Amino acid sequence: MSNSSQSIIQGLRWILSNTKRLIVLVLGTALVATGLAMLILPGPGILVSIVGLAVLATEFAWAERTLDRSKARAIDAANKVAASAASRIGLGVSAIGFIVVGGMAAAFSRQYRALGVGAFVAGITAAAVLLPQTRRFLNSRVEPRPAPDPVTNQPERYPS
Repeated sequence: MSNSSQSIIQGLRWILSNTKRLIVLVLGTALVATGLAMLILPGPGILVSIVGLAVLATEFAWAERTLDRSKARAIDAANKVAASAASRIGLGVSAIGFIVVGGMAAAFSRQYRALGVGAFVAGITAAAVLLPQTRRFLNSRVEPRPAPDPVTNQPERYPS
């Protein structure tokens, strides 16, 4: 056998031994890219991106760290909104508006159906943030943030 045929066989063996990791990489990257596109286009972009990170986190430590930071920031934001009465009222009115208008657009307009579904999902997500059960569930799922380093006053970094 020549060198080139041996390297091709070794490459194929490597691909076959890492099939799951490659599938996770392709699927997770596709979901993150789709979510990023949905930040501009209609749809629940942040939610899809987080699902993509969750898929990637099953095989990659960097994705798990990014997902943990994203969860912590989302919980901090939800707690800040929940702490202020004006924010809760504003979020509630916005959620109802998104649900009603998005539902109507999805049901009655072919041209704006995707936009309507995206708005409806955004309204449902906003309404879920208001529910105390949702906040308790999220808080139980995320580890507390590490304490800042006393010397640098910077948060402790995740291990590599």
